[in-house]
Amino acid sequence: MPPHVLIVDDEPALNELFVIGLNKYGFKTEGVLGGQECLELLNTEYRPDLILLDMMMEPMDGWETLNRLKRIQDVKNIPVIMQTGKNLTYREAEQYSYCIEDYVMKPITPKRCIDHITNALDKVQKIEEIILQGLRAGYSEEKIRRLATIYRIIYVARKLQSILEERYGHHNPAEESETYGPEDYAKFLLKLQQEYDDLQKDINFTLFGTNLKNM
Repeated sequence: MPPHVLIVDDEPALNELFVIGLNKYGFKTEGVLGGQECLELLNTEYRPDLILLDMMMEPMDGWETLNRLKRIQDVKNIPVIMQTGKNLTYREAEQYSYCIEDYVMKPITPKRCIDHITNALDKVQKIEEIILQGLRAGYSEEKIRRLATIYRIIYVARKLQSILEERYGHHNPAEESETYGPEDYAKFLLKLQQEYDDLQKDINFTLFGTNLKNM
């Protein structure tokens, strides 16, 4: 069964391009023209395997759409890839790390987006397999899932850090009024890594950590 991908982009030509393009490469796709249409579709029985969400939309932008999605119990765990031409800031990178699987800079073609989609879906599947492995071994479900959540955040946060450093070096790309920069982001990553390491030691589930680091 091919993966189902929901395209959310308020630009009709781009929306159609990705729907047709991803269908051509073996995905099952649906397209909606904005955040409100996305929420309305997900209020039905339709459940995609992944959402490709544009950031720069009107009147509901991608960030508001994402926040609303994550408050809906039945759909909050659907992986989301943000797609945008907007320059990323370090503060936004921290925020996005908690709720997306990848961040793709426009312009990009459907063909170039395939690896991002398949990698995100593979990562989610591998994490779930490792969680099941831990549960079968008798470890705490709460702690196992928390460990997996922290890992996922770190994985995304590091990828966003690479995007920022590739584009801006170690300078803050934000306006002068924005005080959150590379050093603050490094502290954010360090705090996450410390929580991950402490929890891994607490539950003594070495195999879990080893598998994740090899992904």
